[in-house]
This record gives sequence, structure tokens and C-alpha cells, in this order.
Amino acid sequence: MLRRMLSSFLVLVTFLLLTADQAHARRGRGGGGGNSSSSGGMLEIAPSSDGGSANIRALEVYYNYNRANDQKVAFTDKARVFLAVRDQQILSTQGSLVAEVRIADLSNYGHPQVRYFPVSLDSAPDGNYTYGSFDVTSESEKQPLLQPAKVYRMFVTLHRKGEKQGPETALGRIASPYYVATAGDSRVDRARQQIVMRTFREFYYRKQGWNSGENYSMDCHAYYMWATGFCTVGAQNERTQLERLFGSDVPYNSGSQIPQLGTAGPIHGDYVRKPGHSFMLLAYDPQLRHVWTMEGNFNSTVEVAIRSVSSDWTVGHLRDEHIRKGMFPRLRGLVQGKMAGR
Repeated sequence: MLRRMLSSFLVLVTFLLLTADQAHARRGRGGGGGNSSSSGGMLEIAPSSDGGSANIRALEVYYNYNRANDQKVAFTDKARVFLAVRDQQILSTQGSLVAEVRIADLSNYGHPQVRYFPVSLDSAPDGNYTYGSFDVTSESEKQPLLQPAKVYRMFVTLHRKGEKQGPETALGRIASPYYVATAGDSRVDRARQQIVMRTFREFYYRKQGWNSGENYSMDCHAYYMWATGFCTVGAQNERTQLERLFGSDVPYNSGSQIPQLGTAGPIHGDYVRKPGHSFMLLAYDPQLRHVWTMEGNFNSTVEVAIRSVSSDWTVGHLRDEHIRKGMFPRLRGLVQGKMAGR
């Protein structure tokens, strides 16, 4: 009897340990030099697909972040999405193409919106690709779809243009999500836009298995220094020196202040350090009470993640004095989307 009870107890303990391990794996792991748990808080890798289009075939269509990262298309009120197309069905489609865009503001993630925009393709291929673009804009709407100094995620499905877009007109989906930041009126907001667009390009390149040509060690701290170093005060070899930005004059904030910082203004590009790991903030969602983050050396790669906020975090909040003089002058007619031509 005792042996049977001991055997049942061991089976129960084994089951509980396996369940805990599986739950930990679902939460994900991150780390500066290895992997560490999320210190008891929620940690998830951001979804890489849209459930509504999961059964639609993936297209040989890719995002062209090289062109998207140009300051000339850093608009405040729209986003220009550049495409590199190798999909023969798309290239041979007669008539016009339409992009179905499921778009979410990361600070209001629970309320995505779906819109349709015309796609233009170049008349001739350039090497292995035919390039094109479409504008995500709210020119015909009373309420702006995109707002200044915000971060958005889009899932895109391409359609043949029909009297009404639906499953019968869908040609396929672009496999990866598209992340984009709009510019702001202030100099620091324009810096934030360029900082995170650099990391979105790197994130996307990693997902495609492409070599970006960037030179930084696979380390969470080094990733932030690389991402921000092209524009920060006191940077050395285009790597940010954090002690030059945050200290006695501009002290660090605590993680408990993120809700106030995130509702008062932009936080994308801000630095966070926690025990054993550091990362960049992208947005704070006050409804869900979590942050979206960009993380280097997350399981030896680059990831966009979702975390619950911890008061143990140390936060470096970017300000105008952190940006080098002469960077990001206001370019009339180029920053405001409605003033700039295609």
C-alpha cells in the first residue's frame, strides 16, 4: 500500500514539473548573455501571424525596409509600405491590386482596424524583384487612422481589385507582420522614429534569414547601444554611452513610472534594464497594462515581445537633450504626409 502511494506521489510530482516547464516555455525566455525567466511577470513573443488569414497562402512578397527607413518618408499622418515582389501570381494578375491591412496601434492593441489601399507596382523588375508600394492613410476619414509619434503593427493580404474585396479576391498574405513608427513634430520624436525603424529592419532581416550587414555583438545591451548610437550625445563609434545620457542631471525612472510616461507621450526608443537583461520599449497599452518591447539576444535572436510592467525595472527616458545637435532638422513638406508627394 505504501509503495503504491509513493508511486502515485512521484507520478503527480513529475506531472506538475512537466506542466511548469511547458508553461515557462510558452512564456518565452530572454537574456543578456543567456536565457532568464521573466521574473514572475508575463512575457510573450509577439504574434507573428494573423489568425484571420492563417489559411491563405503566403506570398513571395517582402517588405523593403531599406526604403521605408528613409527620413523622407517619415510621415506624421500616414505610412508608406514598400514592397519587393517575386510572386508570379501577383506579377501576372490582370488589373489593379489592393492591400487589405489589419492595423493595430500598439498602445491600443485590442482594437485593430481593417482598411483597403491601392497598390502600385513598378512597370519593370529590378534584378530579382519588382518593387512597389502603398500608403496607409486616413485622408478620406474623419478620424485619423494614424497619429504622430506612434508605433503600429500591420498584417497585409493582397487582393485583386473587385467590386467588393473578400475571400474570393484574396491572392495571398505577406507572411510577416509589418512594424512601423510615425514621425512627430519634435526633434526627439523624429529621433525615436528613426531609432525604432532601424530595429524593425533588423528584426525583419533576422526573420527572413538575411544578412543585414550591421556589426554588433549578439547582446541585449549592445543591441540598444547600436540602435541609438547614430544620434545620441556622447556616442563613441556610433554606440550610445548610457552614462552620458542618464545620471544625476537626467536620472533614470523606475518601471512603475512607465504608465505615466507612456500616457504622457511617446516611449518608443526608451531603454529598460532589469536583472540579467535589457531591452527597448515600443509602446505601453493602458488597457492591457503591458508594454511592447524590442529585444536583442532574445534566445540568440531579435524579437518583439510583450511584457507586464515591473517596478524593479530601471528606465532611461529619451529627451531632446539626449539627441545630438544638428540631427533631425524639420524638413518642410517631407515630414507631414499630406504635404509630400509620392
